[in-house]
Amino acid sequence: MSIDFDTELRHFLAEPPRAQQILTAVASALQSENLLQPLTLDAVNDFFRGAALVLTDGLPDVVADEIKQRAGRALPSIHDGETPDAYAFRLLQAARSV
Repeated sequence: MSIDFDTELRHFLAEPPRAQQILTAVASALQSENLLQPLTLDAVNDFFRGAALVLTDGLPDVVADEIKQRAGRALPSIHDGETPDAYAFRLLQAARSV
């Protein structure tokens, strides 16, 4: 079996960081929520856990933990009465800095 290391490395480097992918996935999930209901911390946490589980699957624990911590540090605080859509927009902005 021959693996082209250069091709694999280029592919890996072209992908957004996993922490950014987690935040983007959470934002996407939030945009499908009821836009008239205020966002809750439980909803953000549930979406975050699900995205982190999927996007770090198969990675060594130490690597997965670092990715989740990096993504978690970038989560903005929820404003009182903020809608999922508004938070998702701010989350996408935060994801750019990860």
